Amino acid sequence: MTRPLARGGTLLLASIAATAIANNYAIQPALSAVAADLGVPLSVIGLVPTAALTGCMTGFALLLPLTDHLAPNRLVGAQLTALAAALALGAAAPGAVVLLASYMLIGAAASVAAQASSIAGRHAPPGRRGTGVATVAAGSGLRAGMALGEPAAGGP
Repeated sequence: MTRPLARGGTLLLASIAATAIANNYAIQPALSAVAADLGVPLSVIGLVPTAALTGCMTGFALLLPLTDHLAPNRLVGAQLTALAAALALGAAAPGAVVLLASYMLIGAAASVAAQASSIAGRHAPPGRRGTGVATVAAGSGLRAGMALGEPAAGGP
């Protein structure tokens, strides 16, 4: 039997999901500036969002199943640490290759958003599991991160 989430736990997981997934979209308004700073064509830097989403899908396939085998606090903590490290690598990237590699890692670590949804559902009280999943996945979590990632970075 799983322990129920502490008070506010579902909203914390929703915040984690939103913050993590927003990293896949936040760079999009700055792609022209990044291309100019690195001195590479925009067509190369245009691959950064693709790298992030490819990494995210890989994370969904390889990391999401870990929620069934590892303690949620350790799994989420490890992925958020990896996300922070990948973001630091991306910020310090000296060239396009390192930037693309970092965004693959950012995307993979951002898959913690889907794990947060699964954790919320698993630890919700019986009869409230759908609400927990929906709050993280559709409500204030994943959708908010996707919708607000670009505008928060200065995009449209």
